[in-house]
Amino acid sequence: MKYHFASIILMFSINLFGTAQVPDYLIIGKDTLRIHSNPLETYFKTNPLDNSLIKSRSTANWRGYVAYFKFLDNKLVVENIYKEDYGSDSKQYFLISIYKEVFGDSPNFKCDFYSGLLVCPFGKLIEYVHMGYASIYEYYELFEINNGLKINSKKFTGEEFQNFKIEYYKYFKTTEEYKTKLLEFRQMMLETEKSFEETNLFDTKENKKKPKENKYLKQKELEYKIDKQTNSFMFFLLDDYIKTIEIPKKN
Repeated sequence: MKYHFASIILMFSINLFGTAQVPDYLIIGKDTLRIHSNPLETYFKTNPLDNSLIKSRSTANWRGYVAYFKFLDNKLVVENIYKEDYGSDSKQYFLISIYKEVFGDSPNFKCDFYSGLLVCPFGKLIEYVHMGYASIYEYYELFEINNGLKINSKKFTGEEFQNFKIEYYKYFKTTEEYKTKLLEFRQMMLETEKSFEETNLFDTKENKKKPKENKYLKQKELEYKIDKQTNSFMFFLLDDYIKTIEIPKKN
């Protein structure tokens, strides 16, 4: 049980606080666009990856794989999926296909399980953000997917996309999904903070010198801090929760 809890905290910390992530990719004609979300995570929730396929997960790739997608007759399919590996000197980096082990012999695995928005940045990097897929690019192309079928697409400048996210976030905050995710993130962050504090309790000499703290005030300060951080993280992670190109009207 302790190991399971530690794993949750570790993965959460890597995802939110760690380095920018290696993306999956979408092949469009001669172009290969990065995707600021990971469509296969939906599939792997019910069809977990065999742990023997991916033996290590770096801070730059917490999921452990890189997937390439494309459209066939407007249907989203997996063109290939790779695991990351290194040479014997741990310096030479390369990708090894694990498509057959994951999806079998049939090519172009259909993503009919996926509904959502593929956010694909391109052009110049305008602002680097050292977290997940939060960096800002010159242009964006968005593809709206419904049960694996592309039903809409639209291009934005970087500024237009940021304005779109701000407006969508206002709508998202009115949904039940937002409330559920907010509670999940908030609880996980509180547990993370508490686990770090418990670790620091073992610093004997310095802790003995510290005056006793008001536990009630300390808890309130912590909750205030977590609430601000959680709201910021939810906005940075919004690409995972945007479902449509057209912002739904509030009821």
